[in-house]
Amino acid sequence: MDAALQASELRVFFYRLAVTLPLLAIAGWLFVKARKSRWWPFAWGFIFFALFTFFVELVPYLPSYGGYVRYSVGIIITLLVGRWAIIELNKYLERQKLAEAQPETMRRQDLAYGQALARLAKGVCPGCERPVDLKNRDIDFCPHCGIGLYERCHSCSARKGTFSPFCHKCGTKAAPA
Repeated sequence: MDAALQASELRVFFYRLAVTLPLLAIAGWLFVKARKSRWWPFAWGFIFFALFTFFVELVPYLPSYGGYVRYSVGIIITLLVGRWAIIELNKYLERQKLAEAQPETMRRQDLAYGQALARLAKGVCPGCERPVDLKNRDIDFCPHCGIGLYERCHSCSARKGTFSPFCHKCGTKAAPA
């Protein structure tokens, strides 16, 4: 009876595995190829669905073998996700170093206006994303990367943000960089 029950449970597990593995493969492909595309809501929704299916529909039914299979799956997933996170963080830091090595005018052109304003609202430099005391009126450049934060209006000499397209005092269009 126990052998028949174990064989039945194993058969059900393989059915679940046959459904879950393709979902995880598609989710992995979507994560690599489509997570930043215009279809990102669909991609992330499917990724979360596949992860839910894996953790709720498959993991509780893994053969026990004393719990070693479940622990092994947890360790493998932790190692894979940790490795991916470390690699992506190093890529991000390398991109930041390359961006900081460019001339200021090129760095400002690469930043979108909305992105620059959002970073300034958080109190960080739009170029390097490090904290900057924007309330200090003596700071016109980021002390970390040197990107210009404030400049003088070429019409009225008022201090204005370098990312602002118009002077807040006289409304003059900013001089092209």
